[in-house]
Amino acid sequence: MARFVAKFVLVHSFLHHALISGVVTDRLPCRVHIVSPGFFSWSIPTSLSNFAPAVETGLAVVRRKYPHFNWTSEFLLSDSVKDCYSLRDNIQHELARWYYARPDGADNMLTVIITPGCYESQYLSQLAADWDVLLITSLGYAENMGDRQEFPTYVTTSPLTPKNDVLFCGLFAQMNWTRLYLLHDTGRDTNAQYYASQAAYLPLSIPAYCRVQLTRQQFSSTAANVSQQLQPILRDFNSRSRAFRSQPT
Repeated sequence: MARFVAKFVLVHSFLHHALISGVVTDRLPCRVHIVSPGFFSWSIPTSLSNFAPAVETGLAVVRRKYPHFNWTSEFLLSDSVKDCYSLRDNIQHELARWYYARPDGADNMLTVIITPGCYESQYLSQLAADWDVLLITSLGYAENMGDRQEFPTYVTTSPLTPKNDVLFCGLFAQMNWTRLYLLHDTGRDTNAQYYASQAAYLPLSIPAYCRVQLTRQQFSSTAANVSQQLQPILRDFNSRSRAFRSQPT
């Protein structure tokens, strides 16, 4: 994810200067600033509680890989935003207030909005398009976002959109994966709806030309007989794949 974001950001910056300004030799911005609007809550998968550590890890990677750029980030928080619904209702107000209050010199840095995305993606994309700011979401997406007239600066890595067939196929080819084993834990009530949607949409996002064999199984980690549930699943996995890795806790 970090390498993908870094390359996408740098390519977007180059094209902006070469095509919009018409000067190919113009210097690229020396600072890339990532802003992530959202809220902290362990009970919601799309909260910054789960997303923020990934941003920090990704920044460490791109700083080593692209040291000539000054990579900075901030998390845009508000007391009025506590969940996905309040984020949707307040995102344009909060983001606009942040954007127009930026200090002098902000025009010389490349601003990128990177966030999980709940129900606010459509509203985020409207501002991003008007400001010519790159918007990347990891889960949320907008309907018909393939329309570049309406969404000129918006991309997503969300597995929930059926437009990700190229992304998935590229990942499988890069990792040399020909067999996928999807194990769905139905016993976690907190994120049950999220993981159920993942289990349902992932097979739909894998087109036939990927030539990937997908096997789906489910179990409940909160059930008393969880060991009995897992034994046949692991035997089935072992019969289909020889690659199995585990790490001690």
